[in-house]
Amino acid sequence: MEGRSSGVGKTCIAINTAYALAESWKARVLFIYMDKQANASYWFESNETKGTLGNILVKGTDAEEVADIKPMSPEEVIQKTRYPRIDLIAADPNLLEINLAILKNQVGRQDNILKEALKSVRDKYDVCIVDNPPDSNVPVLNGLEIINDVIAVTLPNRFSLNGIEQLENEIQNYNSILKLNINISGILVNQFTSTTSCYEILEELKTKGYKDKIFPYIRGGKPTQKWLDRVINERKSIYELTPSSGFGRDLIKFIEALVG
Repeated sequence: MEGRSSGVGKTCIAINTAYALAESWKARVLFIYMDKQANASYWFESNETKGTLGNILVKGTDAEEVADIKPMSPEEVIQKTRYPRIDLIAADPNLLEINLAILKNQVGRQDNILKEALKSVRDKYDVCIVDNPPDSNVPVLNGLEIINDVIAVTLPNRFSLNGIEQLENEIQNYNSILKLNINISGILVNQFTSTTSCYEILEELKTKGYKDKIFPYIRGGKPTQKWLDRVINERKSIYELTPSSGFGRDLIKFIEALVG
């Protein structure tokens, strides 16, 4: 999940997607949280005494730069969650320090540390969901390299549309410099309401070349927000609270379109 504007609902969509895939599709899901704010780590009730994403990425640094962060393997870092089919690689504020340390290390590649590390656990999961923050840094690039489908989550406003263009430019720069082949696979419009301005945003996305990449939108509004506040505060999925909600039904449509 990607988004270059904050507050687009990306993490809430990601955790509920993980739950739906695990429960309804019976998929084995690895959820990787890349944001130093650690919201998803909180939601999944991660064990703070365990390692995090930073302990994996630190292998790409000069050990002297981050001497207080122990390099660890994915097997050591991956945590079980309260959901039997969902495992977690948590994040924490150390990602900022590690990003700077990796940039200082000029020996070896900086973009595929995570990809190489996860080879040892790749066959254990059917789906890997990476929740990237709205940043441009080495951890985010590592997240982009391990996924097949980059989903840009946006709100139906022009600030968020600008964020999609920024993401597109960023990916093109990565591809050009590092000889990669990363692309935005689809755009998911969140908090959609039946207003003229929202439909105008959809039309604008189509004219910008995304016509065949727009997923079924996810509706918004005050009733939806009340339920999503409970999702966060009670640390339960929307399907555990109100499976027939508009948000829940819309998310299923998105997942069906995604998995084909």
